Amino acid sequence: MKKNTLLVVEDEVLVAKDISARLTQMGYEVVGTAGKGKDAIARALSLRPDLILMDIHLRDQIDGITAAQEINKTYDVPVIFCTAYSNNDTLERAKISAPYGYILKPFDNRELEINIEIALYKHRAERALRETEQHLDTTLRNINDGVVATDRMGRVSIVNSVAENLVGVTASETQGMPIGQLLELKDFETGVHNVDLRSTVLEQGEDLWNVRQYLVRRNGSEVPVEISANLIRDNETDTNAIGMVISLRDISQQIGYERQIQHNAFYDTLTSLPNRTLFLDRVGHAIDRTRQSSDYRFAVLFIDLDNFRVINEGLGHSAGDALIVDVSHRISEAIGHADTLSRFSGDIFAVVLDDIASLQSVIESCNKIKKAFATPFSVNHRHIEISGTIGIVLNNGNYRQPEEMIRDADTAVHRAKREAKGGYLVFDTQMHANALRYIEWREEMQQAIDAQKFEVYYQPIISAETGHVASMEALLRWKSDKYGYVSPADFIPIAEESGLIVQIGEWVLRSVCKQIASWQLELGLQVRVSVNLSAVQFEQKNLTQMITSALSESGISPKLLGLEITEGVAMRDIELTINILEQLQQQGMPISIDDFGTGYSSLAYLKRFPIDTLKIDRSFVTEITESKNDQAIAQAIVALAQSMGLNVLAEGVETNEQLDFLIANGCEFIQGHYYSPALPAAAASQYLCRDKPIKKTGT
Repeated sequence: MKKNTLLVVEDEVLVAKDISARLTQMGYEVVGTAGKGKDAIARALSLRPDLILMDIHLRDQIDGITAAQEINKTYDVPVIFCTAYSNNDTLERAKISAPYGYILKPFDNRELEINIEIALYKHRAERALRETEQHLDTTLRNINDGVVATDRMGRVSIVNSVAENLVGVTASETQGMPIGQLLELKDFETGVHNVDLRSTVLEQGEDLWNVRQYLVRRNGSEVPVEISANLIRDNETDTNAIGMVISLRDISQQIGYERQIQHNAFYDTLTSLPNRTLFLDRVGHAIDRTRQSSDYRFAVLFIDLDNFRVINEGLGHSAGDALIVDVSHRISEAIGHADTLSRFSGDIFAVVLDDIASLQSVIESCNKIKKAFATPFSVNHRHIEISGTIGIVLNNGNYRQPEEMIRDADTAVHRAKREAKGGYLVFDTQMHANALRYIEWREEMQQAIDAQKFEVYYQPIISAETGHVASMEALLRWKSDKYGYVSPADFIPIAEESGLIVQIGEWVLRSVCKQIASWQLELGLQVRVSVNLSAVQFEQKNLTQMITSALSESGISPKLLGLEITEGVAMRDIELTINILEQLQQQGMPISIDDFGTGYSSLAYLKRFPIDTLKIDRSFVTEITESKNDQAIAQAIVALAQSMGLNVLAEGVETNEQLDFLIANGCEFIQGHYYSPALPAAAASQYLCRDKPIKKTGT
């Protein structure tokens, strides 16, 4: 254990030696002695002893009292004065130096040791207290929270600078102030004065933790704070309260963040409109209201912007965002503030039309929205024309959950996109049935693809000149395990909408190529087979590579694989259509336009398409012997094809009268039940074998 070090200041040499010897015997270490005040100062600052025994009366210009004062200016060390006599004036001077004791000469060892130990202990305690106070003061000055401490009566004793600034007071004016006078608090929700810190903490002994209150500042303004208050207990009894400490945190910024987070949770950041979550809540409240009032009715609209993706891809997302904001303003003005407008997702807006009188009033609102789109939008100095397709759902008390209405509104707008793009469509129960069928069939169709349960049928195409097979058309058939044979008119749209048509279409192409190769190998016949390409397939970037791969695997000539696209598909993207058709025709594949006359193609574009055949749609053939209009259309298509050097084919021919009219008017190829329905591959092979003579190459 380290010995305490002492410095002895005594002008009598023998006395200094005697004291030093006695101290050494007591277990102390005497690090030095001094006989003059100046020497005492120098040695104390050099040796840094733990305690100094200082004779007051030194034979020097500087006596012990002055030396002690000089030493303590630089070095904090306890000093015990030793003196044989002292008058009152000397003692008064000595008090100024705050000595740690007096010993009257002569003194015995026990008295000396007791005084030294008391002085050392007192000095350590005072130093520890000063350090604690310094740490506390530093902490209070540097923490971000306001801190207030009181005594057991609730009178303020400590206020840090943060609390001063927060309340708007100075520490000096708060000393002894009742805590309730310093901290005027109001309930965070109600604004009522309801927190009594003195009563709650000091009297009832209840601690407060992170309670939100409004603090009324001295200037009358209010600031939101989070307040905690804890009892200060007597360490010895741990029961008696000696005061409390209160912390205050300004949460103005936090409240701002929380409000922003809450706003973002319920509002769209781009348009500041209610988002999906809040919209569902509004619909839920409207549904509840229908249960409470039989007279209340409302409607939900889904507004899907048409071709919005083109804006994003062509002009960039910033332009798309600007357009979304402009659209939101126009729709809001069209429906008025009484109704709820939401940005439900990317380019879909949703509306709750509140307290509607009839379907007619809903239609009027839809017409106002459509009118809002009539004027072109200005984005980045460009005038952009865009429309919105609307799905409508009426609630006449038949819905129980908001998700049900959202589901049906989504179904209605998707149906409208297909059937009335730019218009509106009212949801009916059949749409819901179709949506359920879509879900069920899509799953079963995927299973059918995996299990190879689809089948390709082949329908003969007959040459009007020879009466024999000129080529075949491949037609997809599906026998569902659950529903039996399903019409292509029913399952093909679902396959296209779900994207399954891409897998199915590739499987059909490869199956047809294999079948052509099989007829060539087994029957010695080169039979041309046409395959329909859907709009979804036509948009695939690898379409030409996939067709080339199928031809390569089967080893057949490209001339034996015909490709058909509908007039509608051809006109969706003129330049893309021309580019793809040219690539395919350059490889030798014949191209046909199917369902010609049912779309809106321009003859100016038609002449640019690299095609070989026009097909007259069955809708013009069914009543061709009775309808003058159908006759005129068929004659016009034949004349057009002949003038452009194209073949012309009529499909859906079922009677002799239809056949005679078409042949008489120059139609070169016939397809329909008059000759044969679509046949499975085996039956198609038999048909080919019975057909005499058979052309070695198709048309």
